[in-house]
Amino acid sequence: METACPPEERRAFAMAANAIREEEKAHLARELHDELAQSLTALKMDTIWVRDNTTAGSKSVTAKLTEMVEMLDRTVAATRRMAADLRPLLLDDLGLVPAIEWLASKFTQRCGVPCTFSINEELKLELQEPYATAVFRIVQESLNNVAKHADAMHVVVTLQKTLDVVTLVVQDDGCGFLTNSGRKPQSLGIMGLRERAQLLGGSTSVKSAPGQGTRIEVRIPLQRTGSIR
Repeated sequence: METACPPEERRAFAMAANAIREEEKAHLARELHDELAQSLTALKMDTIWVRDNTTAGSKSVTAKLTEMVEMLDRTVAATRRMAADLRPLLLDDLGLVPAIEWLASKFTQRCGVPCTFSINEELKLELQEPYATAVFRIVQESLNNVAKHADAMHVVVTLQKTLDVVTLVVQDDGCGFLTNSGRKPQSLGIMGLRERAQLLGGSTSVKSAPGQGTRIEVRIPLQRTGSIR
């Protein structure tokens, strides 16, 4: 008779599987950004050269080449956007804080809603893995939920460390919802937040009411391998 796998082993397995997925996303994002996007940019430059060196009488050819340059511009932008959605290079190259600042900026550009990000500067907060990726993904999913469902005018993201716990709060002033009602459009996103936090032994609380916005608080305990450095 097989024995049930202990919760610690299941969590370790889930964390390892999640780490592999993040590595694959990082590899694919780097390939899209460094290989495909750069090749498309080179093709665009060649197209511009051909257009600029086409005889003056070939107006139809020049117009078609201009259309191709514009299409290549859009394709390069889409490729870089897909790479960033998979995993922003900022997270690996510069760390968590610049990556969240980038998320907040992109959210504001996309939705037209101001997003304020604050940390306790005295902490010089920078997390090691797997905490950095978990916090980044939680912020990313929280902002996606706000964009889809909240109809907010302002969002505040706060990140701080107290003793051996990292606390993340994402708060909006949107339409809110009844947390004790049945399945809501936000529920799948919130479930994903809870699962990410639980993988690291953390907890998630959601406070919301119709017309009073939503406050999501995630608390994740830090082990020695994931301490602030």
